[in-house]
Amino acid sequence: MHRSLARTALGSAVAAALLVPAAPAGAIVGGTVDTVHTNVGLVRFTAPDGRFRCSGTLISPRVVLTAGHCTEGPAVDVRVSFDNQLRPDPFAAGITPAEKAAREQFYIAGTAHPDLGWDGKLTFAKQHDQGVVVLDQPATSKWPNVKPAPLLPVGTLDANQGALKNRTFTLVGYGVDIGEKKAQIVNQQRMSTTAPLKSVQSEVVTFQNSAKDSKAGGGSCFGDSGGGAFLGDAVLGDASYVNSLTCNATGSYQRVDTAYARAFLQSWIDASK
Repeated sequence: MHRSLARTALGSAVAAALLVPAAPAGAIVGGTVDTVHTNVGLVRFTAPDGRFRCSGTLISPRVVLTAGHCTEGPAVDVRVSFDNQLRPDPFAAGITPAEKAAREQFYIAGTAHPDLGWDGKLTFAKQHDQGVVVLDQPATSKWPNVKPAPLLPVGTLDANQGALKNRTFTLVGYGVDIGEKKAQIVNQQRMSTTAPLKSVQSEVVTFQNSAKDSKAGGGSCFGDSGGGAFLGDAVLGDASYVNSLTCNATGSYQRVDTAYARAFLQSWIDASK
């Protein structure tokens, strides 16, 4: 992905033909601190152009669903934490070996695997902006009460678009708030909000972003990349991009209920057993 263009606009966001990934690193629009979705964690990783962070959802004891643009490269020095609050980066510059070891206690190491179909292009069709982190050990080894989120059954969004127009969906992630003069304010805790369905595309599902919607709480924005969208307790997608630098239009998620996406995810779930 083309992070250099993103930094010009919003520090660590990515822009591509007016489609702006919910950048590795504001955050949930109109959200509140989340203590319910303990299976949504923070993913930190290193790429050739720096250190970044995304969100991700545990979908099996050792597999975390996140965005393709959070795993491409593939990413290295990957660590995942399911603490409710942001933990210091164990790969930050200038810290001592002792401090690095202390910080590592709040994370589990993992290996990033982007979807082989992800080519860095953000489109409504065939974008495949999904990836996984396979943890070196089960999440329960450090967070005994965390339970994987079930995946939305294949075809659910296609078969129920009419009925789902009247439902609200829960969006969860970490990220940054955008303050005055586009200053980035790092969220220290996991956040969540609700949003109404806007459209269902062949690979992408979009939600309306508005903190003023009387029927829902807000939407997703920069910094929520890879974070889960939920219908009930089932995860239906990972945060991919927004199409507005002010985060007041739509937020788009890569669907997991397509046959293609499910085959990719299931292959890693099976391989991690």
